[in-house]
Amino acid sequence: RDWRPTVSQQRATHCGKMTLDNEFLEGLVKSGMMILLSEIGDKTFFIAAIMAMRHSRLTVFSGAIGALGVMTALSAAMGWAAPNLISKDVTHYLAVGLFFFFGLRSLYDAVVAWDGGSDELAEVEAELADEDEKKKGKKG
Repeated sequence: RDWRPTVSQQRATHCGKMTLDNEFLEGLVKSGMMILLSEIGDKTFFIAAIMAMRHSRLTVFSGAIGALGVMTALSAAMGWAAPNLISKDVTHYLAVGLFFFFGLRSLYDAVVAWDGGSDELAEVEAELADEDEKKKGKKG
């Protein structure tokens, strides 16, 4: 009896490895693009940009990268833990509910901003100016 795998078994094994590699790359690209697209232009983006203008760029970069790393680790841990601690159906419906909640909240914020509501950049600058004044008041 021949112990070597058949050609179809070799192809299936090879395709299985490619599928795992493709799934990893697909997940990596999708998560990277989603984070990149959602983070550009938000409040933390403006805070980091303005702080880099006022403080050491290396310090601001280190703090921003550190905070992003912590948030990514927490998100990945929640993504692993939620389906393992709660049934997959409940996790699915909770995720759908949260998606709609934050989506509707974003739409509400957009409508308020459209009507002349708060400008994020001006809001961030005002917050940083208040913090600078508090620091100066403590020193003086």
